[in-house]
Amino acid sequence: MSESSATIAILIGTPAGARLLASGTERDAARAAELFLLRLPSRALPTPLWVQCGDRVAGDRLTAYLADFQAERVRERDGMTAPGF
Repeated sequence: MSESSATIAILIGTPAGARLLASGTERDAARAAELFLLRLPSRALPTPLWVQCGDRVAGDRLTAYLADFQAERVRERDGMTAPGF
């Protein structure tokens, strides 16, 4: 991320309601979102999420990363972890 003091907000929708996470760095934001997503039941995935920050490139990168993270969990849930998936 180009500006370390930027605040990153991630809104994650769940069956029980929305959860707002905020961090000062891209790495901390990704980790907080990962930990939250890991606590959700796999049947709730993929769940909608929105990333907002002052650095558009970082926001796009986080959005893509968290979409991939969820897709991996869905593949694991559905038993599609073989090479080539």
